[in-house]
Amino acid sequence: MVVQPARAWWDGGHKAIALIAYDHLSESERAWVMTRLEAHPTREELFELPLREEFASAAPDADTRARWFFAQAAIWSDLIRRDGGYPNAKEINAAHHHSTWHYTDLAVFPDNAARAALAAKAAPPPMDWQPGMTEPEEGFNSIQTLRRVLHELADPARDHGGQGVNLCWLFHCLGDTHQPCHCAQIFIPEKLPDGCEGANRIMILGLKSAQPVLTSDVLHAFWDSLWNDEKNGLADVSARLAPLKADAALWSKGAEAARELDPVEWLKEGHALAESHVYSPALLRRLASTSAQPNTRSSRGGNVMMVSMTTLDRDAYVREARFVSRQQMVTAGLRLAAVLKDVIARSH
Repeated sequence: MVVQPARAWWDGGHKAIALIAYDHLSESERAWVMTRLEAHPTREELFELPLREEFASAAPDADTRARWFFAQAAIWSDLIRRDGGYPNAKEINAAHHHSTWHYTDLAVFPDNAARAALAAKAAPPPMDWQPGMTEPEEGFNSIQTLRRVLHELADPARDHGGQGVNLCWLFHCLGDTHQPCHCAQIFIPEKLPDGCEGANRIMILGLKSAQPVLTSDVLHAFWDSLWNDEKNGLADVSARLAPLKADAALWSKGAEAARELDPVEWLKEGHALAESHVYSPALLRRLASTSAQPNTRSSRGGNVMMVSMTTLDRDAYVREARFVSRQQMVTAGLRLAAVLKDVIARSH
């Protein structure tokens, strides 16, 4: 097994969150965002060029262009992970990519005995950030990054190009924090004593059969894929969102949650979902009876676990994950709109 890089929601999920936010902003608020995205230092390479590719037959109108820019901003932080495949990729990757900014993992334990045996792992990572703070050698995490960009975006003295980059990190890290695998990792004595890297070291055999876009049974990838399909352009993602609009309870709950603007509270919610749904009781039972295997295909080393589940348990797991993802999409989109309104108001 190859441990995969941490990516949350893949393109479809991140774009969906951005489009929900777009629909809940005023014209002037959208214009504030677009002014900064239009000044983005990688606008030509990672906005204009792929925009022209997607709309090859005819240039989009102003509203469609703005929607597309919002959606693209949400995946920019994943695009720059690669140092090839787009113009000036090596330079852009070197200047802007930060792998640790995508997640903040809080510990999960299968039981109290495991918690006692690995007590040192229970300490939460640093989540403070202050203006002028130097980034540590190990890098900032997603919560520190969110705190930084939320502070800087409200500063009217900052240049629009740098604010365009900050907006991309805001869109992306907010989305990441609503994917439970980016909020937690499980520690199991003798099996996963160093953690599972946000479910990247756990496989549920046969899981990829539930998601056509998956190429492996890695648990993290399954959660990432829940809003992806073979095509994830603007029209495709918009069509996927349409059925959600009739679910009043979904939006009511999301609107209530959107009152909470503290990223640490979002992280705690994601951690709780990881405890209840990512590392579900059915999965914990299988992990307890499964042996760990050394990971020989990754330079990081460590152990991996491959578990089997009954078809009934696996199908139930998939249904619950999809139910959770629907609410997380709506909540994240409404929260993104709310924090944008807040920073825009503070920037005047």
